Amino acid sequence: MTHREQFEQQGYLIVRHVFTPEEVAELRQSAYEHRDQQQQRGLVAQVKQAASIKGDLLSKNGLGWVIYDSRIVSIATEILGNTPVYFSDSTYQIGTGLRGFHRDNIDRLQFGKGADWDGTYPLIRFGIYLQDHDTYSGGIRFKAGSHRAADGADVFADTRAGDIVVWNMRTLHSGNARRMKVLTNLPLHVGLENRLPDFLFREQQGERISLFFSYGLEGKHLDRYLEQHVQKRADVQENVRLSHYSPETLKNAEQNKIKVLDVKKLL
Repeated sequence: MTHREQFEQQGYLIVRHVFTPEEVAELRQSAYEHRDQQQQRGLVAQVKQAASIKGDLLSKNGLGWVIYDSRIVSIATEILGNTPVYFSDSTYQIGTGLRGFHRDNIDRLQFGKGADWDGTYPLIRFGIYLQDHDTYSGGIRFKAGSHRAADGADVFADTRAGDIVVWNMRTLHSGNARRMKVLTNLPLHVGLENRLPDFLFREQQGERISLFFSYGLEGKHLDRYLEQHVQKRADVQENVRLSHYSPETLKNAEQNKIKVLDVKKLL
């Protein structure tokens, strides 16, 4: 089964060993460096126990290259079937944030209701977790097939550092997942997961660092996402305004067949 076939069936995809251990270490170092720099400028938001660093990934030295990395572009192109469009929708976190199942599309509250559910939905989100989550807590869970259904089988994404995970933005998922010390692969209801004491769960493998970024295809669904998500949310607009791309960055993206939208024109 091809990557695209797996993605279409499950609503998500794990690709193993995309990045080397050396690249993972360099990404972790860059993530900490940017966190420290942005803290001094007051540009770090706290979400529960996680630091969310403002400004998008493409604008950050040492991190932005993942947006146009040929391995990532190849996966995105196969899934989307055409040139991926990047629209400044990316961020990264250090630490443990919120958990709870949700979708990332606009019409997310009720399955099948709204314009997002008209036809296929060519908006996808990548996650890079810079530590192992195959037996540790802190990874992501999915409801398999929920990009086409109201619910689905609850599964852990058993990612390891160097893997990537990508999901359709209509797919139900929950971050910061916790694994029990016994019955490690049994996902609990999120409410119970949040209420039970910490000693019942496996710890994380070091401090959790996660990178998230999105692509889409030009068309009505991307237009609507930009209209509803970017143009109507002050926090997203701030993130866009803080993101500045050098000519070299834009050249690298173009050479690697990524189209970068000038989202600032929409503000």
